[in-house]
Amino acid sequence: MANTGYLLMSISKKLKYNLNHALTDLNITLQQWSVLQQLAHFSQTANQVTANDLATILDMDKPTISAIIKRLTAKNFIYKTKNSHDSRAFDVFLSPAGTDICARAMVISDAVLNQFMAQLSITEKDSLNQILQKLDREDLQ
Repeated sequence: MANTGYLLMSISKKLKYNLNHALTDLNITLQQWSVLQQLAHFSQTANQVTANDLATILDMDKPTISAIIKRLTAKNFIYKTKNSHDSRAFDVFLSPAGTDICARAMVISDAVLNQFMAQLSITEKDSLNQILQKLDREDLQ
């Protein structure tokens, strides 16, 4: 039997590759899509988010998140404002163009995932989701 950890890593790698390739049509990377997706989530909850918050949530180091924010700002997908509680920090928001690209990326992401999972039955998809959610709740540290 194959090693479960290896299989999970291999499947994750394939899915990331497919999604990253599909997102090139929008001129964004998978990491940029991750940031946009988080900003869309925070805009729905009316909560402010800083670059440091994003780095923590997405498990990225500060130089990586800073570079992504810089690129997304240059593409006019996001904008920053000074944080009212910490003069060294900036709150990050989706721009209208960012909201549009985020919605388009979601359609692409859903299509890639649907294609990736097409060989599974509905029951298998439900079982897989339940198992993954159970594992995601576990504290593996």
